[in-house]
Amino acid sequence: MLSLIIVRHGDAEPQIEGKDDKDRKLVKKGIKQMKRIATFLDEMGIKIDKVVSSPYLRAYQSAEAILDKMGVDSLKIETYDDLIPDKDPSLFIEKIKEFPDNMTVLIVGHEPYLSGLVKALTGGSVEIKKGGIAMVDYDLKENKGVLKMLLTQKVLKMI
Repeated sequence: MLSLIIVRHGDAEPQIEGKDDKDRKLVKKGIKQMKRIATFLDEMGIKIDKVVSSPYLRAYQSAEAILDKMGVDSLKIETYDDLIPDKDPSLFIEKIKEFPDNMTVLIVGHEPYLSGLVKALTGGSVEIKKGGIAMVDYDLKENKGVLKMLLTQKVLKMI
């Protein structure tokens, strides 16, 4: 069973003409959102074994902020082009099937991609808000997953 922690990047700079979307950085609020997720994961006793991110700057910075707050410096963030917003989630799911069983994977990306990924893994329709987190247990033998949790920043602030 893979434990997938699926995180939508935090708040980023607005889209401006002439600047490539992939180069938008997190703003202070976005970093704070990711630190809130890290604190939540720490309090839940969750240990991350692998980190994968979209190559877009705001997603990579989100993964960095989570690992930094959790004090994890032993993991390298792997970037996957399959996680960019307009890709088909089935490509990434094929890669997931190659991951070792019984590991916890942090996946950081974008909408609408991430909700499509959750739907492909579990059959459930969700929307992951900025700074939101979904947890899916994925059975590699059965090729199906179960949505275990879906939280927004609004909820995380109350925890």
